[in-house]
Amino acid sequence: MFKEAPPPLKKLYILVVVTTMLLAAAVSHAGEEEKTHRLGEITVIASQPGVAITAEKTVIKMDEFAKPGEVRTLIDVLTEIGGVDVQRMNPLMASPGDEVSIRGVNEGRMVVEIDGRRINQTGHMGRYIVDWSTLNMDNVEKIEIIRGGHSVLHPFAIGGVINIVTKKGRKTDDPKPDIHVKTGYGDFHTYNMAASVTGGLKEAVGYSFSASKEETDGYLRNNFQKSNSFNGHLTFYLPREAELRVGARYSDIDYGFPVINDPSRADYDPDYPVFNSDADQLRHLSSRQYPGPPDPMWEKHTTYLDGIFEMPLGPGIIKVHGFITSGDRWTSLYNPMGKFTKRQFTDDETRGIITEYRDAALFDSHLFTMGFEYQELGQPSGNSIIYNVKSVYLQDVVKLGERWTLTPGLRYYHVGMDTYHSGFGEGTPTPGKEETEEGFYPSLKLDFQANESTSLYAAVSRSYRLPCP
Repeated sequence: MFKEAPPPLKKLYILVVVTTMLLAAAVSHAGEEEKTHRLGEITVIASQPGVAITAEKTVIKMDEFAKPGEVRTLIDVLTEIGGVDVQRMNPLMASPGDEVSIRGVNEGRMVVEIDGRRINQTGHMGRYIVDWSTLNMDNVEKIEIIRGGHSVLHPFAIGGVINIVTKKGRKTDDPKPDIHVKTGYGDFHTYNMAASVTGGLKEAVGYSFSASKEETDGYLRNNFQKSNSFNGHLTFYLPREAELRVGARYSDIDYGFPVINDPSRADYDPDYPVFNSDADQLRHLSSRQYPGPPDPMWEKHTTYLDGIFEMPLGPGIIKVHGFITSGDRWTSLYNPMGKFTKRQFTDDETRGIITEYRDAALFDSHLFTMGFEYQELGQPSGNSIIYNVKSVYLQDVVKLGERWTLTPGLRYYHVGMDTYHSGFGEGTPTPGKEETEEGFYPSLKLDFQANESTSLYAAVSRSYRLPCP
């Protein structure tokens, strides 16, 4: 008959047994040859599908880009890109209250473009706030992001450039088009529908058309949104490899401003989150909004029209790009004194032309671009030309051996302004103050390709910002 050992002696006994077994195993394998086991390649951080990053720019190819959830607007894409910060007013849809920054600089000091022409002023009488709700991805081929203001090819680019490149159709004799249809539904009665068709006819015409509809009740009270969008592009393939491209984008947006939803008020609605009077409102509103009826909101129509001609000529490509952007907006809201104004009308229009001779290969080591740009920014119902902008630019990309690249550039601006109006005194408002600004704005960038996956660059530039009216 065995007597159980006291607890301390029992623990010591177990420790001795385990140690003996480990020593025996080590001795038995001491004479065996050591083996190395390869686990294979392990990727700690994978690259984003469809995203190519170089020292020059980041390019997102929409046919390959993927992210969790849906991709319906430009905001949905930018939230996934490093170095780009997005603050959303409505998490369910892109809205006029959203703000996008590159390296801490928002759209007031960066440029947003469609097919290489600036759209920042759309719907805001020359101001720089971009209405992101008008920029869906139904007809977009790729997005280009340039960080910093070193490229003189883009006007007023201090913080960087976001360029939306649209689909133009394709040159083919296959009459069968590519057709895509999608729909989705989410919380707060949010749904979307979109359809697109892309193809070509007899290698003479390429086409791309799309339409979409989105709607949501919004997360905050009265922050509803209804959006209808239509896009169309035609490309005519001409002799000598020339192309004529025409495009149109139209959006119709109904947007409700978030209103106070305070539990201490009699009009409090518990179905929506609390939204106090001191909470942030839309960036372009200076006063708090109250529950309706009537409902504070705006209705906005925006149209983008473009015509582009391109043709190889000598060592480079000649390009002529004419464009018009127009916006009509009807705003209903409370002013700082609490008085409600219904359907106050505002419009804006920008028209211009860009002529460019680009990518001219010279002396086997230079890639030269020169161009001229003319823009008129105004308010058709009032002052039709608030700004008159003329600029010329030069840029040379110089290859210095296998690894070094030097990019000098220069842009000259001549800006006529009729912007400043007095809101007081006899005969108010007094006529606008006319003013002219001009100057040269140089830039210089140096790239070093350290290896296949690593490049370094340094850049310095002087940039110009168009003043706010």
